[in-house]
Amino acid sequence: MLVAACSKSPQEPAWTRIDLPADGPVTLTDVADCGGTWWAVGAVRTSATEMRPAAWTDGGSGAWSAVRFDPLPSSYYGPRQEIRSMACAAGRVAMVGAVPGGAHGNPRVSTWRLDGERIVENAAPFETYGGDEAVGVGPIAAGAEGFAIVGIRTSGAAAWFSPDGKTFTLSESDIAGTAALAVGARPDGGWSITGTGADQQTAAWIVDDGRWTSVAPPTGVRETGFDVDGKPSIAVAERGDSVVMATSDSLWQATR
Repeated sequence: MLVAACSKSPQEPAWTRIDLPADGPVTLTDVADCGGTWWAVGAVRTSATEMRPAAWTDGGSGAWSAVRFDPLPSSYYGPRQEIRSMACAAGRVAMVGAVPGGAHGNPRVSTWRLDGERIVENAAPFETYGGDEAVGVGPIAAGAEGFAIVGIRTSGAAAWFSPDGKTFTLSESDIAGTAALAVGARPDGGWSITGTGADQQTAAWIVDDGRWTSVAPPTGVRETGFDVDGKPSIAVAERGDSVVMATSDSLWQATR
Protein backbone atom coordinates (compact mmCIF):
# COMPACT_ATOMS: atom_id res chain seq x y z
CA MET A 1 0.00 0.00 0.00
CA LEU A 2 1.31 3.43 -0.94
CA VAL A 3 0.94 5.89 1.90
CA ALA A 4 0.83 9.63 1.38
CA ALA A 5 0.53 12.41 3.93
CA CYS A 6 -2.46 14.72 3.85
CA SER A 7 -3.91 17.40 6.06
CA LYS A 8 -6.57 16.65 8.63
CA SER A 9 -10.18 16.58 7.57
CA PRO A 10 -13.49 16.13 9.41
CA GLN A 11 -13.55 12.48 8.28
CA GLU A 12 -10.22 11.63 9.88
CA PRO A 13 -10.51 9.05 12.71
CA ALA A 14 -9.88 9.91 16.35
CA TRP A 15 -6.47 8.40 17.01
CA THR A 16 -5.31 6.77 20.25
CA ARG A 17 -1.58 6.52 20.78
CA ILE A 18 -0.22 3.07 21.62
CA ASP A 19 2.64 2.81 24.09
CA LEU A 20 4.96 0.11 22.78
CA PRO A 21 7.14 -1.73 25.29
CA ALA A 22 10.76 -0.77 24.58
CA ASP A 23 13.94 0.02 26.47
CA GLY A 24 14.80 2.98 24.25
CA PRO A 25 13.40 5.36 21.61
CA VAL A 26 11.35 3.62 18.93
CA THR A 27 11.58 4.00 15.15
CA LEU A 28 8.70 2.58 13.11
CA THR A 29 8.74 1.67 9.42
CA ASP A 30 5.81 -0.65 8.66
CA VAL A 31 2.55 -2.09 10.02
CA ALA A 32 0.37 -4.99 8.91
CA ASP A 33 -2.66 -7.09 9.75
CA CYS A 34 -1.52 -10.72 9.66
CA GLY A 35 -4.50 -13.01 9.97
CA GLY A 36 -6.06 -11.11 12.84
CA THR A 37 -2.84 -10.07 14.54
CA TRP A 38 -1.58 -6.53 14.22
CA TRP A 39 2.16 -6.12 13.59
CA ALA A 40 4.44 -3.09 13.81
CA VAL A 41 8.14 -3.18 12.95
CA GLY A 42 11.18 -0.94 13.02
CA ALA A 43 13.95 -0.57 15.57
CA VAL A 44 14.77 0.46 19.11
CA ARG A 45 17.58 2.95 19.61
CA THR A 46 20.15 1.55 22.06
CA SER A 47 22.61 4.47 21.93
CA ALA A 48 23.25 7.62 19.93
CA THR A 49 24.72 5.54 17.11
CA GLU A 50 23.32 2.03 17.60
CA MET A 51 19.94 0.33 17.19
CA ARG A 52 18.47 -3.15 17.22
CA PRO A 53 15.68 -4.70 15.14
CA ALA A 54 12.26 -4.65 16.74
CA ALA A 55 8.70 -5.84 16.19
CA TRP A 56 5.52 -5.78 18.23
CA THR A 57 2.20 -7.62 17.97
CA ASP A 58 -1.35 -7.36 19.26
CA GLY A 59 -3.49 -10.43 18.86
CA GLY A 60 -6.70 -8.55 19.61
CA SER A 61 -6.50 -7.79 23.32
CA GLY A 62 -5.24 -4.26 22.82
CA ALA A 63 -2.03 -5.07 24.71
CA TRP A 64 1.02 -4.90 22.47
CA SER A 65 4.04 -7.07 23.21
CA ALA A 66 7.57 -7.16 21.83
CA VAL A 67 8.66 -10.10 19.68
CA ARG A 68 12.00 -11.80 20.29
CA PHE A 69 14.70 -11.51 17.61
CA ASP A 70 17.32 -14.23 17.09
CA PRO A 71 20.17 -13.13 14.80
CA LEU A 72 22.47 -15.74 13.32
CA PRO A 73 25.30 -16.61 15.73
CA SER A 74 27.89 -15.35 13.24
CA SER A 75 25.96 -12.20 12.28
CA TYR A 76 27.54 -8.82 13.00
CA TYR A 77 25.02 -6.56 11.25
CA GLY A 78 21.80 -8.46 12.04
CA PRO A 79 21.64 -7.39 15.70
CA ARG A 80 22.22 -3.76 14.60
CA GLN A 81 19.62 -3.56 11.86
CA GLU A 82 16.40 -1.64 11.49
CA ILE A 83 13.52 -3.66 10.06
CA ARG A 84 12.57 -1.73 6.93
CA SER A 85 9.60 -3.74 5.63
CA MET A 86 7.44 -6.75 6.48
CA ALA A 87 4.81 -8.92 4.81
CA CYS A 88 2.62 -11.87 5.76
CA ALA A 89 0.43 -14.49 4.12
CA ALA A 90 -0.84 -17.98 4.88
CA GLY A 91 0.47 -17.86 8.44
CA ARG A 92 3.99 -16.87 7.40
CA VAL A 93 5.71 -13.58 8.26
CA ALA A 94 8.91 -12.29 6.63
CA MET A 95 10.89 -9.07 7.01
CA VAL A 96 13.74 -7.11 5.46
CA GLY A 97 16.29 -5.42 7.70
CA ALA A 98 19.26 -3.20 6.93
CA VAL A 99 21.93 -1.05 8.54
CA PRO A 100 24.79 0.97 7.00
CA GLY A 101 28.11 -0.81 7.29
CA GLY A 102 31.52 -1.39 5.80
CA ALA A 103 34.06 1.15 4.60
CA HIS A 104 31.53 2.97 2.39
CA GLY A 105 28.50 2.74 4.67
CA ASN A 106 26.48 0.71 2.17
CA PRO A 107 23.36 -1.03 3.53
CA ARG A 108 23.98 -4.48 4.97
CA VAL A 109 20.75 -6.35 4.30
CA SER A 110 19.23 -9.43 5.91
CA THR A 111 15.88 -11.14 5.66
CA TRP A 112 14.08 -12.46 8.73
CA ARG A 113 11.19 -14.89 9.24
CA LEU A 114 8.77 -15.76 12.00
CA ASP A 115 9.68 -19.13 13.53
CA GLY A 116 7.26 -19.99 16.31
CA GLU A 117 7.25 -16.96 18.60
CA ARG A 118 10.59 -15.51 17.51
CA ILE A 119 11.99 -13.72 14.49
CA VAL A 120 14.98 -15.57 13.04
CA GLU A 121 17.62 -14.10 10.73
CA ASN A 122 18.06 -16.01 7.48
CA ALA A 123 21.47 -17.07 6.24
CA ALA A 124 22.44 -15.77 2.79
CA PRO A 125 25.65 -15.18 0.83
CA PHE A 126 26.75 -11.54 0.94
CA GLU A 127 26.34 -11.22 -2.84
CA THR A 128 22.61 -12.06 -2.63
CA TYR A 129 21.77 -8.48 -1.61
CA GLY A 130 25.21 -6.81 -1.62
CA GLY A 131 28.39 -7.10 -3.62
CA ASP A 132 29.73 -5.07 -6.52
CA GLU A 133 26.38 -5.10 -8.36
CA ALA A 134 24.28 -3.91 -5.42
CA VAL A 135 22.38 -0.63 -5.63
CA GLY A 136 19.38 -0.93 -3.30
CA VAL A 137 16.90 -3.32 -1.70
CA GLY A 138 13.30 -2.18 -1.27
CA PRO A 139 10.06 -3.46 0.26
CA ILE A 140 8.75 -7.00 0.63
CA ALA A 141 5.31 -8.37 -0.27
CA ALA A 142 3.54 -11.67 0.34
CA GLY A 143 1.14 -13.81 -1.64
CA ALA A 144 0.05 -17.36 -2.38
CA GLU A 145 3.42 -18.14 -3.98
CA GLY A 146 5.47 -16.88 -1.04
CA PHE A 147 7.40 -13.63 -0.77
CA ALA A 148 8.96 -11.09 -3.13
CA ILE A 149 11.38 -8.23 -2.47
CA VAL A 150 12.11 -5.56 -5.07
CA GLY A 151 15.16 -3.41 -5.60
CA ILE A 152 17.88 -2.33 -7.99
CA ARG A 153 21.10 -3.90 -9.24
CA THR A 154 23.60 -2.37 -11.63
CA SER A 155 21.82 -4.35 -14.37
CA GLY A 156 18.53 -2.59 -13.57
CA ALA A 157 15.30 -3.57 -11.83
CA ALA A 158 15.60 -6.70 -9.71
CA ALA A 159 13.62 -8.87 -7.34
CA TRP A 160 14.23 -11.63 -4.83
CA PHE A 161 11.71 -14.47 -4.50
CA SER A 162 11.13 -17.06 -1.78
CA PRO A 163 8.42 -19.70 -1.34
CA ASP A 164 8.82 -19.75 2.44
CA GLY A 165 10.48 -16.50 3.55
CA LYS A 166 13.70 -18.35 4.38
CA THR A 167 15.77 -18.61 1.19
CA PHE A 168 15.50 -15.83 -1.41
CA THR A 169 16.66 -16.15 -5.02
CA LEU A 170 17.73 -13.11 -7.03
CA SER A 171 15.99 -12.42 -10.36
CA GLU A 172 17.36 -9.58 -12.51
CA SER A 173 15.43 -7.89 -15.30
CA ASP A 174 18.62 -7.05 -17.21
CA ILE A 175 16.94 -3.85 -18.41
CA ALA A 176 19.58 -1.16 -17.88
CA GLY A 177 18.57 2.03 -16.14
CA THR A 178 15.37 0.64 -14.63
CA ALA A 179 14.40 0.33 -10.97
CA ALA A 180 11.86 -1.85 -9.13
CA LEU A 181 10.23 0.08 -6.30
CA ALA A 182 6.99 -1.73 -5.35
CA VAL A 183 5.60 -5.25 -5.65
CA GLY A 184 2.31 -7.02 -5.12
CA ALA A 185 1.04 -10.56 -5.58
CA ARG A 186 -1.22 -11.27 -8.56
CA PRO A 187 -4.46 -13.21 -7.95
CA ASP A 188 -3.60 -15.59 -10.79
CA GLY A 189 -0.02 -16.15 -9.63
CA GLY A 190 3.21 -14.30 -10.22
CA TRP A 191 3.99 -10.76 -9.17
CA SER A 192 3.20 -7.24 -10.34
CA ILE A 193 6.19 -4.92 -10.03
CA THR A 194 6.24 -1.17 -10.59
CA GLY A 195 9.13 1.25 -10.70
CA THR A 196 10.87 3.48 -13.21
CA GLY A 197 12.04 2.81 -16.73
CA ALA A 198 15.25 3.86 -18.42
CA ASP A 199 13.50 7.13 -19.33
CA GLN A 200 12.72 7.71 -15.61
CA GLN A 201 9.01 7.36 -16.30
CA THR A 202 6.75 4.92 -14.47
CA ALA A 203 7.27 1.34 -15.60
CA ALA A 204 5.62 -1.96 -14.75
CA TRP A 205 6.35 -5.63 -15.17
CA ILE A 206 4.74 -8.98 -14.52
CA VAL A 207 7.26 -11.47 -13.20
CA ASP A 208 6.30 -15.12 -13.32
CA ASP A 209 8.72 -18.01 -12.89
CA GLY A 210 11.67 -15.67 -13.38
CA ARG A 211 10.38 -14.13 -16.61
CA TRP A 212 10.04 -10.32 -16.70
CA THR A 213 7.33 -9.04 -19.02
CA SER A 214 6.81 -5.32 -19.52
CA VAL A 215 3.19 -4.17 -19.20
CA ALA A 216 1.37 -0.86 -19.22
CA PRO A 217 1.90 1.01 -15.94
CA PRO A 218 -1.11 1.47 -13.64
CA THR A 219 -3.26 4.51 -14.38
CA GLY A 220 -3.97 5.33 -10.75
CA VAL A 221 -2.78 4.50 -7.24
CA ARG A 222 -5.05 4.26 -4.21
CA GLU A 223 -3.67 6.48 -1.51
CA THR A 224 -4.50 6.43 2.17
CA GLY A 225 -2.82 9.08 4.25
CA PHE A 226 -3.20 10.55 7.70
CA ASP A 227 -1.56 13.27 9.72
CA VAL A 228 -1.48 12.93 13.49
CA ASP A 229 0.42 14.68 16.25
CA GLY A 230 1.94 16.94 13.61
CA LYS A 231 3.56 14.02 11.74
CA PRO A 232 2.54 12.22 8.54
CA SER A 233 1.78 8.53 8.46
CA ILE A 234 4.41 6.27 6.96
CA ALA A 235 2.43 3.02 7.04
CA VAL A 236 -1.22 2.11 7.48
CA ALA A 237 -2.98 -1.25 7.99
CA GLU A 238 -6.73 -1.79 8.03
CA ARG A 239 -9.03 -4.54 9.31
CA GLY A 240 -12.70 -3.84 8.89
CA ASP A 241 -13.39 -0.58 10.72
CA SER A 242 -10.09 -0.68 12.63
CA VAL A 243 -7.00 1.15 11.46
CA VAL A 244 -3.45 0.97 12.76
CA MET A 245 -1.07 3.69 11.63
CA ALA A 246 2.62 4.39 12.21
CA THR A 247 4.45 7.67 12.15
CA SER A 248 8.22 7.64 12.29
CA ASP A 249 8.31 7.32 16.07
CA SER A 250 4.86 6.32 17.33
CA LEU A 251 1.98 3.92 16.75
CA TRP A 252 -1.69 4.89 16.63
CA GLN A 253 -5.02 3.10 16.40
CA ALA A 254 -8.53 4.23 15.53
CA THR A 255 -11.99 2.97 14.59
CA ARG A 256 -13.70 4.55 11.63
